Amino acid sequence: MAKQNEKICIFTDSAADITRAEAERWKIDIVPLRVTVDGKTYLEYYDITPEEYWKMLEESKDFPQTSQVGMDSFLNLYKKAKAEGCTHVIGVLINSKGSGTYQAACITRDMFYDEYGKDMVIELIDSLCYSYTYGKVAVTGAKMREEGKSFAEILAEMTSLSKGMKAYVGIYNLRILRKSGRISGGAAFVGDALGLRPVAVVFNGAVDVMCKVRGDKAVANKLVELAVRDAVDREHQTAYIAHGDVPEAQIAALERKLLEAGFAAVKRGPLGVMVTSNTGPQALGVIFRGAPRP
Repeated sequence: MAKQNEKICIFTDSAADITRAEAERWKIDIVPLRVTVDGKTYLEYYDITPEEYWKMLEESKDFPQTSQVGMDSFLNLYKKAKAEGCTHVIGVLINSKGSGTYQAACITRDMFYDEYGKDMVIELIDSLCYSYTYGKVAVTGAKMREEGKSFAEILAEMTSLSKGMKAYVGIYNLRILRKSGRISGGAAFVGDALGLRPVAVVFNGAVDVMCKVRGDKAVANKLVELAVRDAVDREHQTAYIAHGDVPEAQIAALERKLLEAGFAAVKRGPLGVMVTSNTGPQALGVIFRGAPRP
């Protein structure tokens, strides 16, 4: 149980794809990544919604540019937590192999310690993942905080959970992959002509295309097959559907199939800036807890 003198701040960055309602409900602080579209810079979560970004991504003349959370955002958060009397801070952040955000948080923590001392403990978790794979970690920690769990208990569970979270993402349209230069125009043309849909795995700091399926309907079937294969204790866990701008019928079909496959429950939410900048808006993913990475 929590020590009586503990007050814990839990935060993550906007790429965790936690909805505003969820962040407010569980009192999770969000630091924003930045995205520049046609010369204008937006703070994700605060200035732009996922749905607005999907539209911009489709209509933009230039490929949008994303950038890490600024050190000023971290410093302001640490100062705010101290001013509110927090004794501990836990942050879980976007994959350090794909963003400088985690490193910036660590550098800012050292700067904060130099100025204010170390009486407020700041622990940072490198998720080595993207989207709600680590958003789930932040929400779990916040729920434990509300239950009165101690800092040590919360940190241990968040760290353990982050090592097992995994995602599979199906991509319905190859235009953004071609536009970003991640695949050639010829490969995109052939893939679209044949109705091929790449399925990528997101785990342990990497995003790798592991297979291709033919046709939109095959995407949900493959995502469920992979989730069932890799999930641990699925009858006691909630799977999460992270979706872009795809038809409701496809999202609903995936939800139904996951429940039929034995998951205790299914939640859903929109994919944000970081993932859709790479996959395009026409993407659908399933997130769950699997065996922990080494």
